[in-house]
Amino acid sequence: MKFPWSNVALLIILVTLTVSGYLGLVNGHEDAAWRLWVHGIAAYALIVLFVWKSRVILDAFIRKKKWTRGRVAFSVMLILLLVTVLMGLLWTFNGPIHLGGFSLVSLHIYVAVPVMLLLVWHVRRMKFIFKVKGTLDRRLFLGTAVSSLIGALLWRFSDVGKTAVGLEGAKRRFTGSYERGSFTGQFPSVSWIFDYPDLVNKEEWQLLVDGAVARPLSLSYSELLVRPTVEQEVLLDCTSGWYTTQVWQGVPLKQLLDEAGVLDTAVSVTIEAVSHYKRRFALADCDHFLLATHAAGVPLAHGHGAPLRLVAPQLRGYDWVKWVTRIHVNTTSAIWQSPLPLG
Repeated sequence: MKFPWSNVALLIILVTLTVSGYLGLVNGHEDAAWRLWVHGIAAYALIVLFVWKSRVILDAFIRKKKWTRGRVAFSVMLILLLVTVLMGLLWTFNGPIHLGGFSLVSLHIYVAVPVMLLLVWHVRRMKFIFKVKGTLDRRLFLGTAVSSLIGALLWRFSDVGKTAVGLEGAKRRFTGSYERGSFTGQFPSVSWIFDYPDLVNKEEWQLLVDGAVARPLSLSYSELLVRPTVEQEVLLDCTSGWYTTQVWQGVPLKQLLDEAGVLDTAVSVTIEAVSHYKRRFALADCDHFLLATHAAGVPLAHGHGAPLRLVAPQLRGYDWVKWVTRIHVNTTSAIWQSPLPLG
């Protein structure tokens, strides 16, 4: 077998890509940008490793010409992996591209999921590789290190090159998102999976504040509007590949929590939409959250979460719950929810 170490090196790079991609997806803090730097470097290291891996694959196909179910599954995995890499490169170089109503970066994520599942199957099927001579020796370390170093150089030079040539990809935020409609109130209207309710009737809508509070609240839209409001300039970064900075106007979440009288036993807060979509946050994090009724001086449109949406600085778009109807104060930790919404 040629270059057996490349199989393990490829596995290391793919695991790195999966972990760094996930961590980058769920975190919008600028101090966590290094996670996506690692993702970019690993992507280029993967391309470098294909030089060696292609010879391994070619050798296997020459030796065994029969098409088994295992070979078909491996071929599907390989094709999907190449498609995933290609979509990532197109997004980072050519700017926002959409296919069938989905951004290329979203498709990049969707295709990566079956690739990882097939990879788990492939590793289990080919686990004998770990016992082959030349797999786990110093060549593995050197090959992985050299690939990573070349990947880091390619990643750095690509960023410099995009700026020098004036490619659209040079304008991306560190998350990979492109700017859309900042300070205009005109920005994309997207939802997480199936979270898109019918038009909310503001005359019938109520905001409930309950749970571990001394004085539960039930507010109509008109009652909410007469409360003191503030304006916050906050950047919204959506996982579908765009970001926008708007001046949001509304009632601070802390203001309503203080009015309701949060009990000493309170630990977290769940923000729930009329669609029953919900996200949970640590109580201390809520001090900077805003319940917005306006953006850029204009009442929110339905697609943007009217009558009320959460503004959560430094968090990705799926945490910005729209069509908010309930604020529930919990006595249990914020960790008791899925890292990404499931519906």
